[in-house]
Amino acid sequence: MPKFIEAIKLSNKVSKALKLFNFEATSFPGKIVQKFYPNFLAECAEYISHPRFAVTGTNGKTTTSGILSEILDKKGLKIISNKLGANMPNGIVTALAKGLYGGDGNNVKKMDGVVLECDEAYFSTISNKFVFDYILITNLFRDQLDRYGEMDIARKKIIKGIELNPDIKIILNADDPSLSEITEKLNYNDDKFIYFGFENIEYIDYEKNSNSPKETISCPKCGENILYTKRFYAQLGAWYCSCHNQRKTPDVRANAIVYPDKTILNVTYKNEKFEFKVNLSGLYNAYNALGAIAAALVSGVEPNFIEEALNSYSPVFGRHQKVKLNNGGVMTIHLIKNPVGASEVLRGLKNLKNSRMVIAINDNYADGRDVSWLWDADFESLSDFSNVIYTTGIRSYDMSLRLKYANVNPVLIETFDSTDKVTIGIEAAIEELNENEDLVVLTTYTGLLEVNKNINKLIKKYGAN
Repeated sequence: MPKFIEAIKLSNKVSKALKLFNFEATSFPGKIVQKFYPNFLAECAEYISHPRFAVTGTNGKTTTSGILSEILDKKGLKIISNKLGANMPNGIVTALAKGLYGGDGNNVKKMDGVVLECDEAYFSTISNKFVFDYILITNLFRDQLDRYGEMDIARKKIIKGIELNPDIKIILNADDPSLSEITEKLNYNDDKFIYFGFENIEYIDYEKNSNSPKETISCPKCGENILYTKRFYAQLGAWYCSCHNQRKTPDVRANAIVYPDKTILNVTYKNEKFEFKVNLSGLYNAYNALGAIAAALVSGVEPNFIEEALNSYSPVFGRHQKVKLNNGGVMTIHLIKNPVGASEVLRGLKNLKNSRMVIAINDNYADGRDVSWLWDADFESLSDFSNVIYTTGIRSYDMSLRLKYANVNPVLIETFDSTDKVTIGIEAAIEELNENEDLVVLTTYTGLLEVNKNINKLIKKYGAN
């Protein structure tokens, strides 16, 4: 026990030291803790009650986790979460050590539960030492092929992690046929699974057509290609197979009305109907919100707490976060990391007016070394973009080339030399903005970390008073 407390104190000291030098403290303290006390993660359970949620999948983990954490907070629960998206073991241990720190160095706080975002590849590593009540799986898309290979590898890793937690309940996106294999492979009783999904989508002043890459998904029962009665984006929709395998009827189902800046969800659960407003743009965020709502409802959270949380939720940094600029405009920051996610972000930007854009592409390990996904993302939707697009990051020239092939006017493309200092391009763009002109920033993960690290300087220099 004393060594457990010492590990928490050590993590806190490392975090403080890193922040003094303006370094991120989201993962490195956890690395030190695990070397100092390898059993730390397993002992955390003694101080954390229930519910315990893991959130995994390709897209939407951070937003889904953030909304769910907000809901549980509104219910009055003291929750630990890795809100900034550091979702590998070091980041999770860092978040747990911070959440359990008692303040005076000798006490360990008791917590009411956790919401931990887990990288698909590392979920089994975490669940081998920490027991969860629920796992929420958002979706599976092609992502970082150099790390995961095709979707089947990520799916196998998730299944392995679930098998290590045999009492866990599994909350699945019913609209994603790539997740149906998880149901088939686990062969658990039906009461182990909770499904969420959409029945119908209506668009108001929003781009109706999705150009996200459409994965060809094979039926886990017979191997034939999956078919659709409705397809919402990518492989998500009302799917079926000629062998009579089909989408499960969602336990938590919704109709959505998607606006450019919000979505109205009409949700049905156990024959009760609720209406929620989600103050985030895009169908992908509607899915994130519905997943969080489903997790909250099945764990017994009352709808009034869900509504209160959705009304107060602020996007996590880089997930549609807005910064007011002193020119009268707004800078909006989006994370892009794979073809489906990028295409859905671009879908919401198709009709932008009075805006410039920065696209920052890095290929560090956390971004994925393989940037061939740029050619599958729908950058063609920017072909009519009538203002300057700045490219920056290590792979800035690759991004500029991609824009040229997407029929973006080359005169409007301004390329900064390959550099991991993505804020160079952002500052240059802000400097050139006209009065009331907005700036949209699209960036991969390590570029986002750099922007986050320097955001206070950017706000001080360019932010509105």
